Amino acid sequence: MKYAIFSDIHNHTAALEAVLDNAQMRGVDTYFCLGDVGIDACVELVKVAGAATVFGNWEASNWRALTEQNQKWALSLPPMLRRDDFWLTHAAPFWPPKIKSLADLNANRHLHASHKLFPYLHYDEASLWKTVAMLTEVGVPLMFHGHTHRQIAWCFTGNNHLQRIVKESVTLRPGNTLVVGVGSVGRPLDGPGASYVIFDNEAQTVEMVRVSNGKL
Repeated sequence: MKYAIFSDIHNHTAALEAVLDNAQMRGVDTYFCLGDVGIDACVELVKVAGAATVFGNWEASNWRALTEQNQKWALSLPPMLRRDDFWLTHAAPFWPPKIKSLADLNANRHLHASHKLFPYLHYDEASLWKTVAMLTEVGVPLMFHGHTHRQIAWCFTGNNHLQRIVKESVTLRPGNTLVVGVGSVGRPLDGPGASYVIFDNEAQTVEMVRVSNGKL
């Protein structure tokens, strides 16, 4: 099965349309969105795609800017999606068990510092290592995140080396752990064009995709 995983749309409707069209052309079966969607028009496109979605820091700060219906949608979003073979979250998997939705976070905002819930893994080495430790402890070999607006993968090898990988295709090898930054649809900071990834769980490959005709 092929999964399209995208994040950080930030109101760029045309770029999101380009990503969804590209993913459909490539035979993607399922879509995931890692938050920071933006305006109602973008939310509606995510819904039409049937993309399972986690909330990002944009939703946490700006959910009131949406229509009433989309506010309910945003407040119901979880901070993470956990599958047996991979995890998905906006920034990092450091979520208290009681926070099961954005509504739960809003009810407990005074207890949680935003910068600790949404670290930038390409800057914050301690948070990156903590993420790798969490994954290896539970035996999950793969996690996808957004937030950094960059397509970067980190591979923790079986002999305890952490390697930064920036290339078009990454293969998940037995015994390794991958942490994959999917890039940004609407505000990429690592080059022109809307970016997302495709994970093929049969081939165990992650393809870094950049859509040149995304109108940013």
